[in-house]
Amino acid sequence: MLTEPPRGRCTIHSIERARRRRSPGPAFHTIRVLVVGGHALTRAGLMRLLEDDAGLAVVGSVAGRDEGAALARSSDADVVLVDVSCPEPEPAVSARVLGRLAPVLLLTECEADDRVLAALRAGATGVLAKDCHPAELTSAVRTLADGGALLPPHTTRRLIAELVNGSSTTVTG
Repeated sequence: MLTEPPRGRCTIHSIERARRRRSPGPAFHTIRVLVVGGHALTRAGLMRLLEDDAGLAVVGSVAGRDEGAALARSSDADVVLVDVSCPEPEPAVSARVLGRLAPVLLLTECEADDRVLAALRAGATGVLAKDCHPAELTSAVRTLADGGALLPPHTTRRLIAELVNGSSTTVTG
């Protein structure tokens, strides 16, 4: 049973749990994931989903960007999963702060809104819709951990339109 700490506190989950699982081979590397989001229930569900995959280990779950940055540094996270609906002022600021430490995957309801585009400009590496299939989430985490990037078609079309038209969303913070 997963339990969440009081709001604003972080939890470090043991990587040992993932290491005890059978690894598929000598080149196997457990991908360390940090979950950042304002809703405890959402974080708990994401943690359970990610931990069910033998190749992924959740190294922590926090409510905010500043706690996420501290935990990303101390846990050496490979990927930071950020729930865009979290109560941070702007996902762009979170992407800028967390993106310096690890690739940032934004989980969002609207893949091409201005806040998401600003977060991409600020350093986010991927975007994924919240209504995705669980296998898409774990695949996206692997893509970012392997050095790739991920953009859904709506976001890609919007970015292309902005490049063609020469417009952009300004990032503040």
